[in-house]
Amino acid sequence: MSPLQIAPLPAAQDAAALELLDQAFASDPTLAWYLLSEQPGYAPRRRAYLQIYHQLHRANRLPILAAWQAGQLLGVSYYNPGHHEIDPHSLQQAGQAIAEHCGVACLEQLDLLIESFERHLGATSFALIEFIGVASGQQGRGIGSALLAQTLADCRQQACPGVALETGEARNLALYQRHGFQPSGHLHLPGLQQHYLQQSWPTP
Repeated sequence: MSPLQIAPLPAAQDAAALELLDQAFASDPTLAWYLLSEQPGYAPRRRAYLQIYHQLHRANRLPILAAWQAGQLLGVSYYNPGHHEIDPHSLQQAGQAIAEHCGVACLEQLDLLIESFERHLGATSFALIEFIGVASGQQGRGIGSALLAQTLADCRQQACPGVALETGEARNLALYQRHGFQPSGHLHLPGLQQHYLQQSWPTP
């Protein structure tokens, strides 16, 4: 069997990465909460949101890692190294697009989660891991773990003091803890329990 290869995602595979991400997060409780999965049209809203998020990531030249095996795209990792400022205009455009394609209520729910996470982080310049997705049917093969390890290595190489993430998927907590994350807080909302995790590294 050919080895797993991890490298930056080329723009030519953006559409494939978006399809993978949409399938990987089809039952994610956090997206389900702020995109109002109980209301009709959830799947198109989720797809629209992920498309907007991907475009924001690309517009700000934020890193996307991808994992391939035998030429097949098997996983993606979206993250912000922490020192990278998001262009305010592109962020405003993304908010407007979410309101238009997903609904104002979804944008308000999303803003609530973002503000809570930012308050939890305080003034740190930690890197943020935003999405790690593995292709449908490929879970349990170590692909997500390999992507996470490479993401952490990249963040350390860029001299980030640490890294943080949030998840509503409790089954992923063991994976994160195996990679050095420690629980750092919770957010309890009706229909969602969000977990915050962090790890920091000694300064040189």
